[in-house]
Formats: sequence, structure tokens, C-alpha cells
Amino acid sequence: MEITIFESVVIESALSELEAEGVKYDGLYVDMNNAPERKYVKDKASLIATLKKKVERVRIDATKSYKAEVEKQAFAIHERLDAANSNFQVLIDEYNIERKKILDAEKARKQAILDAAQFDLDHEIGLLINKTYEFDKAEELRKQEELRHNMKVEAERQAAERQKQLNEKQEQDKINAENARLTNVEHVRGVNRAILDVLEENDIGTGVAMKVIKLAAKGLLPQLTINY
Repeated sequence: MEITIFESVVIESALSELEAEGVKYDGLYVDMNNAPERKYVKDKASLIATLKKKVERVRIDATKSYKAEVEKQAFAIHERLDAANSNFQVLIDEYNIERKKILDAEKARKQAILDAAQFDLDHEIGLLINKTYEFDKAEELRKQEELRHNMKVEAERQAAERQKQLNEKQEQDKINAENARLTNVEHVRGVNRAILDVLEENDIGTGVAMKVIKLAAKGLLPQLTINY
């Protein structure tokens, strides 16, 4: 099919050359990791894409006057260009797929490293939290035990203090009682001495007077008491 309408964009010989170039790469191994080879493939694909855009532009512009023929020729050119580009596009697609696999694998590797680091960090934090909890628990138990011990010591101290005060009071009471007893003995003796003196002054013998005083002190003389 002639493509005279689009000769301003691409001529038959150039189109045939591109088709032949594309056929060369059918089943041909190309190292897409090699920059020059990858550039050559991409340049060819880019050239074909540019030609397709120009053909499309001419098709649109020429459609009004050559609609049917334009559409027919444009379709034919697109088919031939797509066929010419198919092997290049396959190489590019395969390269992109391979690159994606490599990039995905690298991303997964880095993510695995980050996940492992995060796991270790979480583990360390967990251990630290457990240690802190155990320490706080032990510290609380220690404080409670210390408080109970201090309360026991204080209770024992207070009990000892109360016992000491009680002992001191009992001792003082004994002293006071003894002092009172001694004081009372002297008082009784003084009263008895005064009565004895009076009886003796009234010619009552000492022996009889003392007997009377003893009987009166014991309450054995009716109607007679001694007020000490």
C-alpha cells in the first residue's frame, strides 16, 4: 500500500528500514543492563513513537479531504510501525519487568532489615518494661516490708517505754507508800507518846498506860478510840 499522504512524515524506504531493523531483534538477546544497547533500543522505540504521533497529526489534518484513504493508510502504517516496534517493546517490557523484580527485591530486603531492627527494638523495649515492672514491684515490696519492720520496732519501743514508765511508777508508788508508812508510824508513835505522857502525869503507871493505849488502838475499849 502506498503511503503518499504521509510522505511529509515518513517515506516508504524509511518505514521499510524500521521494519527490517525491528525484525532483526526478533528472538535476539540484548543485554538491557548494558547502557549503549539499552539506549539504542529505547532510541528506536522513541523514534517510532514520535513518527506515530506525527502520522496521527497528519491523519487528523488530512482527514477532512482524504478521510477514507487517510484512515486506511494510517491504519496500515500503525500496523507496520507496531509490528516494527513489537520486538523493541518486548525487550523494553522485559527489561522493565526485570528491573521491577530487582527493585522490589531490594525494597523487600531493606524492609526486612527494618522489620528485624524494629523487632529487636520492640524486644529490647519489652525486656526493659518487664525489668522496670519487676524492679518497681520489688521496690514496693521492700518499702512495705520496711514499713512493717519500722512499725514493729516503733510498737516495741512504745511498749518498752510504757513498761518502763509503769515500772518507774510502781517503784515510785512503793517509795511513796513506804514514806507514807514511815510517816504514819512516826505520827502514831507521837500520838501514843503524847497520850502516855498525859496518863503518866495523872499517876497512871507506865505499864498500865501503855496497855490502855494498845487496847484503845486495837478498838478493844468500848466508847474509846484514838484519833491519829
